[in-house]
Amino acid sequence: MSMSIASAFRLRNKLKERIKRLTETADRADLTKPEGTDENVAAFDGKTFKETVAGISLLMTVLRDFNIAIDKANCTNKELLINVESLKAEIAFYESIARRIRGTSLYSYEPNAEGGRDKIRHEPILSQKEIIAHLDSLKKKKDAIEEKLSESNIRTLVDFDQEVISSLL
Repeated sequence: MSMSIASAFRLRNKLKERIKRLTETADRADLTKPEGTDENVAAFDGKTFKETVAGISLLMTVLRDFNIAIDKANCTNKELLINVESLKAEIAFYESIARRIRGTSLYSYEPNAEGGRDKIRHEPILSQKEIIAHLDSLKKKKDAIEEKLSESNIRTLVDFDQEVISSLL
């Protein structure tokens, strides 16, 4: 039974959260018990530590297989994903420049021969207005691509039986 990539992402997040919660519980569990006593199963909802470790392993295997199925379906979005990541990096670069421009003083002071200080005016190499305009343009491109990705994620199907995961959650 297939599902959209958008649904697959939500289901994958639930699966990851389940793995995280069980792993955190297993990390806090006692690794020994007094000889001749029963193991405390309260921490694992009625399962033993061994059963829980095996269950986490199964969940991780299902997650791996699910990620492979998502990746195969997501091949149709590969170019869009690359473009989004590239635009994010470029946006971060231009935001850094914009921050530096905003924080740069247009004046400096140098000592003069009379013992005072002369005010030196500096001119910007790059215009903040141009940088911000370019930054806005990049953000609009990224938003447009993310909108296409969102639409594609609703239409593109992942070939994986969601009941397999639902039964483990």
